[in-house]
Amino acid sequence: MSTSDRWYERFFDGLYGQVLGSRRFEKPAASEAALIKRLLRLRRGQHVLDCPCGLGRIARQLTALGLNVTGADLSASYIRRARRRAGRRGLKVRFLRCDMRELPFDREFHAVVNWFTSFGYFDEAGNLAAARAAFSALRPGGRFLIEMTNKSWLRGRFTPRGDETMGGVRIIRHSRWDRQGRRVINTWIFSKGRRREVHRFSHYLYTAGQLRALLRQAGFRDIRFYGWRRFGRLTRHSRRMIAIARRPGRV
Repeated sequence: MSTSDRWYERFFDGLYGQVLGSRRFEKPAASEAALIKRLLRLRRGQHVLDCPCGLGRIARQLTALGLNVTGADLSASYIRRARRRAGRRGLKVRFLRCDMRELPFDREFHAVVNWFTSFGYFDEAGNLAAARAAFSALRPGGRFLIEMTNKSWLRGRFTPRGDETMGGVRIIRHSRWDRQGRRVINTWIFSKGRRREVHRFSHYLYTAGQLRALLRQAGFRDIRFYGWRRFGRLTRHSRRMIAIARRPGRV
């Protein structure tokens, strides 16, 4: 599978949107936002970019915690739905449609958050561009947080097939590693009632060492890694990985 087939322009607007909007993912959003605020040592009124923001579940909760939040996503339908959901709760969140590799910001934010394995969609040059765009969006001293599946954990527990139902949508998954062991190549089959979708996509996953090298290349320093949930030391047994990197300078 080509890593330049732009799968990310089609995948999220299908049945996956119903999965992402289900209670399974909405329910933990408040505790995840509280963890983000604590990890980044954010204070009330500071400016945060949630990118990609999806349906805005993290952006809404960060706003409720007193932060000034901007949510950015490539999906126009997600941005519309995120605005409606924030409006229904009376929350003032700025949402805009843009590509995470080409963010229209310059030194605007105290923090940039990339949550839920939303980094690694592109080829190596594209992933580096996304990290550099986050760097440019940050004020000096600002921090970039990435949360994703820990590649070291997944390699030891990898299964080539899965079958589960979330948000009323059945997902049959077929997965394999590429020859270099860098990307997971997937075919996911979604079905709900008479509707059926087949999506083929690939995702670049990182060990801590690989992600550290990319973030340093993008200009970040003081890069630290944590295991999820207990905010402890990252090991190969940690299912999730959190990286926090700082743009040099003072806020």
